[in-house]
Amino acid sequence: MELETKQIHKNKTPQEVTMQLIVEEDYNLPEYKKDIVYVIKSRGTVKIEEIVPEEEYVSVKGKVQFAILYQAEAGAVDGVRGEMPFAERVHIEGGVRPEDVSVRTQMEDLGVVVINSRKLSLRGLADLMVCICEGEELELPLYTEYPAEYQIKKEQRRVLKFVEKRGDRLRFKQEVTLPKEKPDVRLILWQDVKLEQMSMRQNNEGVEITGMLCLFALYEGAQGYAWYESSVPVSMQMDCDIPPTDGFFQIKPIRTQASLEPREDLDGEMRNLAVEYAMEVELFVWQEEEVELLQDAYCMARELHVHRHEEELWQMAMKNEATFTAEGRKRMDTEKEVLYLCDCQSSALVQEVQVQERAIHIKGMCEVEVLYGTSDEMQPFANERLSIPFEGEMEAGAVEPGDYLDVTANIYRAQSAMADAGTMQCRLEILVSVMAFHRRSVSLPDDFVEEPLDMERLQNEPGMIGYVVKEGDDLWSIAKRFHTTKQELMTTNDLNQEILQKGQKLLVMKHIYMMS
Repeated sequence: MELETKQIHKNKTPQEVTMQLIVEEDYNLPEYKKDIVYVIKSRGTVKIEEIVPEEEYVSVKGKVQFAILYQAEAGAVDGVRGEMPFAERVHIEGGVRPEDVSVRTQMEDLGVVVINSRKLSLRGLADLMVCICEGEELELPLYTEYPAEYQIKKEQRRVLKFVEKRGDRLRFKQEVTLPKEKPDVRLILWQDVKLEQMSMRQNNEGVEITGMLCLFALYEGAQGYAWYESSVPVSMQMDCDIPPTDGFFQIKPIRTQASLEPREDLDGEMRNLAVEYAMEVELFVWQEEEVELLQDAYCMARELHVHRHEEELWQMAMKNEATFTAEGRKRMDTEKEVLYLCDCQSSALVQEVQVQERAIHIKGMCEVEVLYGTSDEMQPFANERLSIPFEGEMEAGAVEPGDYLDVTANIYRAQSAMADAGTMQCRLEILVSVMAFHRRSVSLPDDFVEEPLDMERLQNEPGMIGYVVKEGDDLWSIAKRFHTTKQELMTTNDLNQEILQKGQKLLVMKHIYMMS
């Protein structure tokens, strides 16, 4: 008996190794910058420049980029930007292929200590997550027609195939013009560019990513400080082939790089801002296929030994999104009058996921920073931080405990306002995306070995017996054990269905076939 097989490329459970990245450096202000009194706010981002898999290691090189807004003397405000290089080696069990490796980062903190008016001590703290997401080739045993002496057990099963994984860098560029009431730009002191209301839609060419790019710039004008905020619609296309039937995709944003640079308008005045936004993403594509698996076999004319192995097969359990809301208030840590809120930065992180009976319970934390203007001419700007927890539930659908869940959270929309003269209020909408996969461990035949029947043993066994059904019995296991067939059992016992009850009595008659 020969085994017919079908080859598929299947998922393996991703391997993720996280290490803490610490980058420290003393930074001297450039000569043209004003002396520093204290730091108003700071921000750090991680830029990955090189990923090199080695034997049992992954080498990662990049830079921690920093931006600092600070208070100078005599009420002046200034800002600096720079970067600190790093090189790390992350230990990985077993060798990996370059195309299977991705590196994700989560900036935890950028600490800035003022040593003196011209020197800062910087300490960047981030999580460096090396993720190995690979597939493997698998031979599935297929059901096919065999001669009558072979008894075959088959099973219909949906199997998830891993079609593609690749990275891409999506870019968006545009120029915006300042309103007439805003002064010309001499120097941008602080900027913030973030994508909100992001959505993904499959089309004929692949996947379109849309959203609103929110822009903020605090800048020095001809007669003092000014700020500008706006939003522009964004559309970025990722070309890919997603199977039209039973195809699934996931696009994960990994890192973003953004900048605002002043540009001259047609009159030669610095009234345009050039926006550049780049988003590194990872694409995953799967397809489910219905296959008729050969699960077990035995022969009525020969001894058939089935060699088996355990395999983990994946199925899509759920792909869904939900929007959670979170609100928080904080008393402003200032005695100065708050004139206006300028810029609201926010991020969301999933901290806990629990699969309950009918729902997936998700908890997380949002970190918010708000830059605001004050009535004090000597200290015109200040910054406030706020942590806001969020939690909610999604319908579990077919998701079960033990399934593999990939849960991400992104800020969909952020709003901040003054609740009263000294209290800040923030309201966040968090888009939570869940992809869930069943992981089923199955025993698959991989080889059959035939031997002649032991006729002496068979002749010594009774040709007919009475059998009482035990817990876990089915017609197949009884027929295989006593050298008969399911159909013979059903005919002999006048059964019109295959379901057996514990304690049920059966008459079992032994059969021996001649080889075809």
